[in-house]
Amino acid sequence: MSSVKEKTFRKLKRKRIWPSIVVFVVFVVSCILAVTVFLQFIALYIMGTKVVHHYEETQRVSDALDQLMAGGRTFSEAVNEMQQYIADGRDLYVLDQNQNMVFRTGDSEPDFEMMLEFQVGREFVAVADNKSSFTREQGLGTVLNVPVEDVFGRVFESGEDGETLAQWLDETIICQAYWLQASLKDEAYDLYVKCDIQFKRQDIVYVCFFGVIALVFLLIPVILLFINTIRSIVTQQKMTQLFYLDAVTGGRNWLYFHTGAERVLTRLYSKKKAYAVVNLHLERYQNYCACYGVKAGEELLEAMDGFLRVRVVKDELYARHEGADFGMLLRCEGENEEERQENCRKRMRSLLAELTGLKPEKKIHFHAGITMIPPYVAEDDKWYRARKNVDINQLYTYANAARIATGYGEEQRVTFFDHEMLGRQLWERWVEDTMEAALRNEEFQVYLQPKYSPVNAKMVGAEALVRWVSPKEGLIAPCRFIPIFEETGFITRLDDYMISHVAKLQAEWTIQGKKMVPVSINVSRAHFAQEGLAEHICQLVDAYGPKHELIELEVTESAFFDDKDILVETVRQLRAYGFHVSMDDFGAGYSSLNSLKDIPIDVLKLDGEFFRGDDDDGRGQIVVKEAIQLARNLNMRVVAEGIEKKEQVDFLAGQGCDMIQGFYFAKPMPVAEFEEKVEKDA
Repeated sequence: MSSVKEKTFRKLKRKRIWPSIVVFVVFVVSCILAVTVFLQFIALYIMGTKVVHHYEETQRVSDALDQLMAGGRTFSEAVNEMQQYIADGRDLYVLDQNQNMVFRTGDSEPDFEMMLEFQVGREFVAVADNKSSFTREQGLGTVLNVPVEDVFGRVFESGEDGETLAQWLDETIICQAYWLQASLKDEAYDLYVKCDIQFKRQDIVYVCFFGVIALVFLLIPVILLFINTIRSIVTQQKMTQLFYLDAVTGGRNWLYFHTGAERVLTRLYSKKKAYAVVNLHLERYQNYCACYGVKAGEELLEAMDGFLRVRVVKDELYARHEGADFGMLLRCEGENEEERQENCRKRMRSLLAELTGLKPEKKIHFHAGITMIPPYVAEDDKWYRARKNVDINQLYTYANAARIATGYGEEQRVTFFDHEMLGRQLWERWVEDTMEAALRNEEFQVYLQPKYSPVNAKMVGAEALVRWVSPKEGLIAPCRFIPIFEETGFITRLDDYMISHVAKLQAEWTIQGKKMVPVSINVSRAHFAQEGLAEHICQLVDAYGPKHELIELEVTESAFFDDKDILVETVRQLRAYGFHVSMDDFGAGYSSLNSLKDIPIDVLKLDGEFFRGDDDDGRGQIVVKEAIQLARNLNMRVVAEGIEKKEQVDFLAGQGCDMIQGFYFAKPMPVAEFEEKVEKDA
C-alpha cells in the first residue's frame, strides 16, 4: 500500500462527517432559541406597553389620593372619597407598614406569593389576583404562553354582521387581572390598584407576523447549511469510495482490506473468534495475459472479484492486493487449532475448485497460503481486552511466504504458515543481511576434499568446497546458504572469492615447493550469463600466477540447459586459456547426451546418487559402466563422487574410473590438514 495514499486517506478520515452534523444541529437549535427569544421579546414589549398604560391610570389614582390628603383629609377619609372617583369599578387594596390590610374594595385581593418585578422603561411591581385561576395555576408569565390552537383559531375566525377588519382585530381574546403597585407620598402605606390586561387579536397577529419574518430570515441560512452539510457527507463518502476502489476489478482495493481487517480484528467481540488471512494466487497470470490478451486477464480478475464477493459473509473481507493476488480475511470455526485449520483447509479447497470453473474452456490454477489468527486471550484474562497492534501486511506476507514455499504445482494447493517456515524466513533474511560483511571479513573458508586413484590409492586431485565460519553462528554448512546465494545472485561473488583463494594457495605452494595436485572449483550456472567470463576467470587466476592446468573449473549439468551457445563458447575459451573443465553432478537431473556431444569438456563427474541405495538387480552398475565407457570414448576422464564403500571402489577400478572422491578416502578438510595429507598421499 502506497504510503502517500495511506497518509492521504488518514487525513481524509480525520476530517469526519460528525463535526458538520454537530454544527448543523447546533445552528438549528440556536435558530430555534433565537426565534423563541425574539417572540418572547415581542410579547413582552406588547405586554409592557399595556402595563405602562395601566400604570399611568394607576398613578392618576395615586396622585388624586395624594391631593386629597394634602387638602387636610386623613388617609381613611381620602380613601372613602376616592370610591366615587374610581371609574370602571377599579378595585383598591391598601397595606400599612406592618403589611396589614387597612382598606380594600371588591371581592378579590392580591396574591403576594406570586409577585413579579420587571422593567419596561422603569421598574414595576405586579401581583397576581387571587381570584384568577389562570394566574394562580400558571403564574403571571404564562400570559405569553397562549395555546397555539386558541390563538390561530381566534385569528382566522370570520367576522359576523358586517364586522370590519379593524373591529375584528380590536376584539379582546384574553383578559388577565393583576394588581399594580402605585407610589404614594405617604410612605406609611402601599397602594395596589387592580387592572385588567387585555390581549387583542392584533397583538397575536403582530407576534405571529414577526415570528414568520424571523423564521424566514433564519430558515435561509439553515437551508444553506443543511445543503452544505449534505454535500460534505456525500463528497466524503465519494472520496472514501474512490480510495477504496480497485481500478482493475472495480471492487475493493488493498487499502480497504488493510483498514477493514484491522477494524474487524481489533473489535472487542472478535477476540473470541479465530480468523485466517489468506493469500489467494492465480498461477501464471502473465502467461495467461500473453496468450489471451491483457483485457482478457483483467476480465478474469474481475470475475474472481465477483466470485469472492458472494462467498464472503459478515465479518469477512477480501480485496485484490496486486497482480493476480487477492487477500482474504475469513472466519474459522472449530473447538481447537487442528479443527479450525482443517475446516479452513476444506473451505479453501472447495473455493479453489469453484474458481477453476470461472473459465471452463481454459486451464487455470490457484494456490493459497494461509496465516491462522487464533482467539485472543489477554495475559491478565480480562474480558474487556481486545487484540492490539494487528499488522495486516505482516500477516499477509506470512501467508504469501507459505504459498511460495512449496513451489508451483498443478494441484489446487493450500499451505499454512508455521513457525518453522518463519524460522526459515528469518534465516534467509539473516544470510542476506550479513553475506556482504562476511565476504569482506573473509568468513568463507576454503575446504579441500581429495580425489584418489582407485588403482593405487594415490591422491591425484582435490575439489575446493566452501565453508562459512561465522562469529555468531559458527560453522555453517553450504546447504544452508548456497541456495540463498543462488537465488539472490550473490553466488557469482562467492565464485570469484573461491577462484582467487585457490589461485593464491596454488601460487604459495609453488613458491614453497610443496607437492601439488589439480584443484577443481565450482562455477555456478548464474555466472555463465556474464559476458567475458573466461577472460574474467583468467584475470582472477593470473593475479596470483599459478599454472592454469592446476585449476579445474566445474560446471553443473543444469547450466547446460540455459543458453547453450554462450556456454559452449565460454568452455572453449577456458580450455584455450589452459584450464580444465568438468561437468559436475552428471546424472543428478535429466541428463542430456547432446550436452556431451556438443560441449568439449575434459572431466565427467558421476553424481553420488548412482552409488546410494540398494542395487540388487545390478541396473545401477550397468548405467555407471556405460557412462564411464561413453566418457572414455569421448576422451574424458571420469570422477565418481560420494563413494563410501570398498566394494564401490573395486567396481569403479575395474571399469576404468580415473578418480574417486568420497568419505571412503577422505572428507573435506581445512587447508592446513590438506597440506599434510597431500605430502603423504600425492
